[in-house]
Amino acid sequence: MTALEQDIEETRAHLGQTVDALAAKADAGKKRAGLIALMGVAAVAGIVLWRRFG
Repeated sequence: MTALEQDIEETRAHLGQTVDALAAKADAGKKRAGLIALMGVAAVAGIVLWRRFG
């Protein structure tokens, strides 16, 4: 394997790791966004119920 081929393989491996890391961050971001949205809905429901029965 030439030095150029070795550099290409190392670059491919590094890019693969980068893509995996970005995918993991995106998945964590989706979970966080879902949790924040759920908290927002719960807050609105709480306010509506408080005004209705309070």
